[in-house]
Amino acid sequence: NDKKTRIIIGIVLMGILATLLVYRDMRSTEGDEKDITTATSTKDILKDLGVSMTGDGSVKVESIEEKKLPKAPELNRSTDYKNTLTPEVKTVVLTQLNKAIGDIKKNNSDINAWVMLGVDRKTLGDYEGARDAWEYAKLLAPNEVVAYNNLGDLYHYYLKNTQKSEENWKKTIAIKPDYIQGYRGLVDLYKYSMTEKLSETPIMLSSGIAQNKDSIDLRVMLARYYQDTGDIAKAKSAYQDAIATAERLKNTTAVTSLTAELAKLK
Repeated sequence: NDKKTRIIIGIVLMGILATLLVYRDMRSTEGDEKDITTATSTKDILKDLGVSMTGDGSVKVESIEEKKLPKAPELNRSTDYKNTLTPEVKTVVLTQLNKAIGDIKKNNSDINAWVMLGVDRKTLGDYEGARDAWEYAKLLAPNEVVAYNNLGDLYHYYLKNTQKSEENWKKTIAIKPDYIQGYRGLVDLYKYSMTEKLSETPIMLSSGIAQNKDSIDLRVMLARYYQDTGDIAKAKSAYQDAIATAERLKNTTAVTSLTAELAKLK
């Protein structure tokens, strides 16, 4: 019996160690933003995973529900918001919304249902409701990029909270450095709404290019930034880099288009 017990404990601990290694690897992509909490010890990381050691040395693994997440957002909200939906389209959206609510009632930890609930509420014009749904989705899946991406856009264009938009776009990039839309969202935020941070654009894009060697889009964004700010020499250099990348990738359409853009620079 003792031998069997030791074998079982060994298997459990090996499973925890494997999970810990995966978790550390995921966290290593998250960057060093101020809003990211970095575990400072193995004990802290295990706690984040819902794993704790009891006084007698045994292991306790908690589910998401047992970890005492904050209270979920209210599911019953008005659907009468200003929007341009036709009655037929609104009916479809309400059907989807009710399905998402039904799925959440069956399983409060259904991340996809929370994300879809936010999508439907945004479509109806309920931006606060969309925010609440996506913020909760972040709590359920802090390493999934979708909610951060949606919130970056929502806070910028609809809720007009540029600081929150920046936080979510930066976290999007930290979680998924090859997600081009995250960079594009941050570029547009700095260009149109946080002009005091516009000068940070080339630093951010250069960092993205370093992590995405084959990205034509990031190079084009950098070229257009320099073009818009009047630095024609750097704009030409960035366009030439984008064209060279397109040639290497045999993307003839991009080569033709970017060569035409470069020719217009004076």
